Amino acid sequence: MQTAIREKNMADEGINYSNKVMFKVERSLIKNIIYTFIFLSLIEIISYYAFFKNIPDFFVKYGYYLIYLVISIVINAGIVWHIKSYKHNFTHMTGMMIGMTIGMTSGFLIGLIIGATNGMFIGSLAGIILGMIIGSYTGNCCGIMGSMEGMMAGLMGGLMGAMTSVMTLNDNIKFLIPILILSIIIIIIGLIIMIYKEEIASREDIHYKGFQFLPFITVNFIILLALTFLMVYGPKSFLSG
Repeated sequence: MQTAIREKNMADEGINYSNKVMFKVERSLIKNIIYTFIFLSLIEIISYYAFFKNIPDFFVKYGYYLIYLVISIVINAGIVWHIKSYKHNFTHMTGMMIGMTIGMTSGFLIGLIIGATNGMFIGSLAGIILGMIIGSYTGNCCGIMGSMEGMMAGLMGGLMGAMTSVMTLNDNIKFLIPILILSIIIIIIGLIIMIYKEEIASREDIHYKGFQFLPFITVNFIILLALTFLMVYGPKSFLSG
């Protein structure tokens, strides 16, 4: 009887500890997403006055897409930060789902935005490279299987994102992009819930290590500037001018 009570108390303590970790991670996630969005938005404003203000019709050509580029980077950076904040390996099934989801979302959104301004080839190239790298990096939480799943999803997502842009350039693409980004956000929220139910709530001992903010923001800064200059000065197809 006493053993059963002790086991029940340990289980209850494990669930409570998991909930505390979950809330700590989510609070940090929201805070870092807000900070990152503000920082990257300021970088874009500074870049405009430093490099792009003399380009004719800059806001007409690129302003709309730069806003959603910042949003896309922040969304995917946030979920990467979330995955890497837990100090344990995930199961193969969860890790493969993580790699597939993040590889697809990052590749698709980058391919979508760059494809709208530069065309199918450059959009696909940017989406594939970033999608495969990010998908592999996040999928390795369960080993090589998750990394492979992330690379395959990044390859497919990058191509599909750029293809979607090219196919809808003359068919309300500016209305489609926010709908697709909202859909991606819903998918990512579902991934966060899945991770909690499958990996966090069922464990008695969860180690949260956080993710250093300076390297995190530096990588986002480099990616944003590289993609912005690619959008403005990179090769363009005849469809995108």
